[in-house]
Amino acid sequence: MSPGLEARLRRLRAPALGPSGIPDPLADPLAGPPPDGPPAGQADRGRVSLAERLRRATPGRGGGRPAGAPSDQALAECVGAHVLCPGVLLVERRLDPRRRHGRVLLGTLEEPRLLPLPPGCAVTDGSAPWLCLDTETSGLAGGTGTWAFLTGVLRQLEVGWVLRQYLLTRLDAEPGYLEAVAQELGGAVRLLTYNGRAFDVPLLTTRFRLAGLPDPLVGIPHLDLLGPVRRAFARAWPDCRLVTAELRLLGLQRQDDLPGSAAPLAWLGWLRRGEMAPLIGVLRHNRLDLCSLAGLLPRMDAVYADPASQGADVRAVAADHSKQGRLDLALGILAREGASLGPVGLLDLAALYRRTGQWTRSVAIWESLEAAGDLQARAALARYHEHRSRDLERALTLTEALPFGEDRERRRARLLVKRARQCP
Repeated sequence: MSPGLEARLRRLRAPALGPSGIPDPLADPLAGPPPDGPPAGQADRGRVSLAERLRRATPGRGGGRPAGAPSDQALAECVGAHVLCPGVLLVERRLDPRRRHGRVLLGTLEEPRLLPLPPGCAVTDGSAPWLCLDTETSGLAGGTGTWAFLTGVLRQLEVGWVLRQYLLTRLDAEPGYLEAVAQELGGAVRLLTYNGRAFDVPLLTTRFRLAGLPDPLVGIPHLDLLGPVRRAFARAWPDCRLVTAELRLLGLQRQDDLPGSAAPLAWLGWLRRGEMAPLIGVLRHNRLDLCSLAGLLPRMDAVYADPASQGADVRAVAADHSKQGRLDLALGILAREGASLGPVGLLDLAALYRRTGQWTRSVAIWESLEAAGDLQARAALARYHEHRSRDLERALTLTEALPFGEDRERRRARLLVKRARQCP
C-alpha cells in the first residue's frame, strides 16, 4: 500500500475533531492534510467564544453556509415553519382527527389494555398523554460526536394530535435548540419511541449534558415499541425495522421516502451549501416516523390480545404475558391454538396448566407427547409421578427410559431408595 493511500485511510477511519475537541460533523475526511504550523486562530482559541470558533472552523458565515445561501427565513417559508431564534426553526401542525396512516386512523388513540407497559405507562383515569419522540441525527453511531439536529414530537390531545419539529440550522444555536426541546418535553407525559431507549433518548441526554443543561428526560415514563415488536415478530419477520412494522401492521408503503441513513448528508448539505430539498425530505421522513408510532401502539395491543390472528409468535407473546403475571391471558392464548402449537408450544401450555393447578390437563399433554418419544415430557411425567401422584414404579420406569446422565442417575438412585422404604 502506498504511503499516500495509507494516510488517506487513516484520515477516513479517525473522527475529525472540531474546535471543541469533539468529532466535527462538518469535517471532510477526504480533505488534504493541514498546512504546516498551527491552524489559524489556535493561538487565541482560549480568548474567543465557541460560536466564533465554530464560525472559523466552517466555510461561510453563521455556522457553515456560504454567503448568498438561503437564510433561515427562506427555509422556514419553504417548510411552513417559523424562526424561534437564530438557528432554530419550529414546524407545527395539527393532525386532522380523520387522518389515515396506512390502515389506521390517528385521530383518537385507543389506550392499550393488553400490551405490557413499563412502570408509569399503565393506563389509569389520570394517565398523562402520550408523546411520540423521534430524532434525526448527524450520524448513526451515537456518542458525543453525534448531533441531534431534528427532534420531532407528536403530542396526544383530547381529540387528535399536534406535531412539532424542532430543527437546528446552525451549530452555534444548539443551546437555544435544546432549550426549546426541553420546554416541549416538560410537564406530565408518557414517552413513546421506536428504538428510542437505546438511541434517541441517550443521544439527547448527551447533548443536554454537553451543553450544561438539565436533562428533561429523566423520570419520564417510557415505552419503546421495538421491544414488544421484537418479542412478537423476531421469529416471524426478516427484521423488525420500523418500515417493516409499518408495512406488516399498518399497511403503509412509503413512497419516495428519504431513508434515515441519508439524514446526515442532507443536514450537511444545508450547513455547507444551503441545500433545502434534501432537508425537506428529512422533515417528511420524521413526520412519517412519528405518525407510525401513534399507529403502532393500538396495533401492538391487538397483537398481544390475539397474536395468532396477527401472524405473531404465539409462544413469545404468551411468555411475555406470563412474565408479567398474566397467567390466565397467556393460558388462553396458547389453549386456543391447541395441537398447532407443536411439541415445544404444548410443553409451554402444560407448564402453564401446572402453574395454575390444572394437573389433569398437564398430565394429558405430557402423556401424549411422551408416547411420541418426547424426552422433556417424559422427564416431566417422571417428576409428576414421583412428587405428585406418588406412583414410584411409574416414575422409575419413566426415569430409566431417559438418556443416561448425571440427573437421570441421581433421580433413579433416589427413587430406588424411596421404593425400598415403601416395601415391608
